[in-house]
Amino acid sequence: MSKNAILFIDLLGVQKMWKQGGANAVKERIEQFNEFIVEQTNYLPSSVHRDAEYTLLLSGDSASFMCQDYQQAIEMGIHFFQQAFYATGRYGKALWLRGAISQWGNQYFPFNTEPIQSKDIQVGTKYVLEDDYLGVLALEKSGFRGMRLIIDKALLSCFGRSFTRRWEGFHSDIGIVTTLRECTYPREGDFADIIWMAGATQERYDHLKGIMSSRFKGSVHDVDEFAQASWTRVVFDQVDSIIWSCKNRKPGDDLINQSSPKDIKAPQYRKKT
Repeated sequence: MSKNAILFIDLLGVQKMWKQGGANAVKERIEQFNEFIVEQTNYLPSSVHRDAEYTLLLSGDSASFMCQDYQQAIEMGIHFFQQAFYATGRYGKALWLRGAISQWGNQYFPFNTEPIQSKDIQVGTKYVLEDDYLGVLALEKSGFRGMRLIIDKALLSCFGRSFTRRWEGFHSDIGIVTTLRECTYPREGDFADIIWMAGATQERYDHLKGIMSSRFKGSVHDVDEFAQASWTRVVFDQVDSIIWSCKNRKPGDDLINQSSPKDIKAPQYRKKT
């Protein structure tokens, strides 16, 4: 089967470990991440696994999944992000991930190889990255903060409006491809977040929200982790408002006369004096 979408997942916080614990700390952390990805690949729902109709490239602190289509890439990203939350406490330090989904041109791997020659003798190999792979890397490295998974809505049919969750007792479905007001995005394109924490049921979301609270409290002793936790909590706060709206507002309701949860602003940091 052809591969038309790529999911790229990056493990955050590894660079700082070089300074704090050196090579041994980095090696241990990468091994934890690799173990997590391989294990959770085995636990993918059958509707996402599709008889292994995808290709995984696991390299250090990042994982690339070449997927059949955007639906597979989105559901796969949701799975790994949720499971990273459920694994909080398992590895001593919480796994903070950042991801992006982009188009893929059906290549088997993200790179090609070219021989390096010296005096007509091959002395090495040059790895040439595919343009599509560079594109998803640029998207993931574009500067957005927090444990987020983003995509350009223009790649999706109907701009992603068909990706929804239906929860019991709600007046309308929850759109899981949503542009969040308090979050930053790359300038070019029509980007949105994948609301990965909106699981199959409200109970699962409430569980993840409880884990978010625990993660936030556990991050206060590390400036970088606290920044990631703060921005991730901003996403949860905005998702809370979306969920409230889907639960309480019926089609045709006057939005002006509806009360809603207080909007939560993005975290602000004071400069040290």
